[in-house]
Amino acid sequence: MDSNQRMIHWSAAWALVGGVVVCTGCMRGQPITQSGESFTHEVNCKAKDDIVSMPWAELHQILDQERG
Repeated sequence: MDSNQRMIHWSAAWALVGGVVVCTGCMRGQPITQSGESFTHEVNCKAKDDIVSMPWAELHQILDQERG
């Protein structure tokens, strides 16, 4: 999967609002200051088992892959 496809997949699961990444399934957010921690979803989040637990790290990997 290329960087563009990975970014599309990432942005389907997550929204970036200012310095906060938000799960599109449960709308819970995590500020960039907690980027080294696993994301904590709401208990009833339907997406929590289908997406990565470290969205900031995944975004970083996507951007690094694109930059080379």
